[in-house]
Amino acid sequence: MDFRRPLLVIAPTLDGDVLATLARGEIEVSGRELARQVAYGSPEGIRRAADRLVIQGTVSRRAAGGAHLYSLNREHLAARHIEGLANLRGELIDRLRATIAGWAQPPLSVFLFGSVARSEASAESDLDLLVVRPSRSDPDRDDWREQLLELQRSASAWTGNDARVVEYGEDELGDASADPLLTEVATNGIDLYGSRRTLQRLIGPARLR
Repeated sequence: MDFRRPLLVIAPTLDGDVLATLARGEIEVSGRELARQVAYGSPEGIRRAADRLVIQGTVSRRAAGGAHLYSLNREHLAARHIEGLANLRGELIDRLRATIAGWAQPPLSVFLFGSVARSEASAESDLDLLVVRPSRSDPDRDDWREQLLELQRSASAWTGNDARVVEYGEDELGDASADPLLTEVATNGIDLYGSRRTLQRLIGPARLR
């Protein structure tokens, strides 16, 4: 899926972009402002899409002087589903956290990083996960390996993006501290399990300056 334009999963037109933008906001916006926020298509195309959605009732339109103001009609039967689709990245993060919290062999830390974490991922982007294994855990245990494989499989199935798990042992982080990937994760990653501070401590402050 395209995390920049989440409603493309069901509406591969500007209508989906308009709905996603209005679902994220709480105030009315003019057609010009709506086009600026959507950032795809022409202002005229955005206005036509918004007017089509007014006919369906999912978008409300109110005249204000010489302009029209648009907002999501949150009383519409479809509104909660639209809001859910607009927040698919948040739903993904919640599912990942719930899955990892249920592991029989707990990790030390797990982070989502890369373009998905930055909300910049397209449908062709990988979904990147860093898993830090506690020093006491055997990396070759069947249940540990199965957890990682299931996490990767589930994340791919939930999104359509290829999930990629990068694994480090706790005692390997110091030796790998020159890896720029770890610096990115410690600085900008989204924590799914464990503490960002723990990861930063294990990498070392010199890498985070």
